[in-house]
Amino acid sequence: MLDFTTIDFETANSYRGSPCSVGLVRVRDGKPVDDRHWLIRPPERAAHFDRFNVGLHGITADQVSNAAPWIEILPDIVDFIGGDVVVAHNAAFDFGVIRDACVADQIPGPELIFLCSLVISRRALSLPSYRLPYVVESLGGIHPGHHDALADAQAVADVVVRLAADRKADDLAELAGSVDVRFGRMTGGEHRGSVAISSGDGSARLIQGELNPDADPDGYLYGRVVVFTGALSSMRREAAWQECARLGATAENNVTRRTNVLVAGEINPAVLRPGAELTGKARRAVELQRAGQRIELMTEEDFLRCLAGQPLDELGQVMPGR
Repeated sequence: MLDFTTIDFETANSYRGSPCSVGLVRVRDGKPVDDRHWLIRPPERAAHFDRFNVGLHGITADQVSNAAPWIEILPDIVDFIGGDVVVAHNAAFDFGVIRDACVADQIPGPELIFLCSLVISRRALSLPSYRLPYVVESLGGIHPGHHDALADAQAVADVVVRLAADRKADDLAELAGSVDVRFGRMTGGEHRGSVAISSGDGSARLIQGELNPDADPDGYLYGRVVVFTGALSSMRREAAWQECARLGATAENNVTRRTNVLVAGEINPAVLRPGAELTGKARRAVELQRAGQRIELMTEEDFLRCLAGQPLDELGQVMPGR
């Protein structure tokens, strides 16, 4: 049976842990049967509204001033989801919202299993863009309201149902298996993303092309040495390396004394602190930072903004290690 729940968040600012709206749609046997939409008062630590975000979704601080706070809305979200697999378009963002908002409010995160319709679309379709409105329309659907949380959740449900029909998949497991995409899991503070399955990350065999001689010397990553840790949801590691070359940055396999940017894929930046259990690369980066080397932690979202030449409000964050 094609049973699942979709989710979409809008945020107040560039910090993912600032949810101001959520939309959910419950699907049973391939048909939407129920939905929810709530405005949310973001955690106090991330409650400011950026003009850019307001311009996208139209939600203001005044509109959420009387809304329930995140700490009260989260149980309602989990209750609506029940035992379903949750699907989001760019799950790295939406589940990053859940994770980071819980960190901001200092509460435990929920246990959820999820799937990314963006990753599935990349594997199943050949399109010039995999933004949600484009994917919906390419499959014959109509998406009336991008950056409206409920409309986006409804669009994700439509995408999954249409992809399942195209792949002749009876349930989510068959759909994911048909394109070699794994389910993600959030549990006990751990986060494993919904990403494409490969025979290995291939990092030991990666070879970066020549650096772009015409790269913008004022670009944020120009001249930097970049290392990736954790799987990226938006692209394969090889593509990330070539994007670095395009911007005039050098990508390397391992954290060394040359490294000055660490891009964290599935790793929660909040856990990068002394005493935490870290991956080998993150642990080495913390050691070097504590020894005086400046290594900047960058989320995957930050990295994508650099690729697009967009300003990063929160760049300059250095890993806590001292």
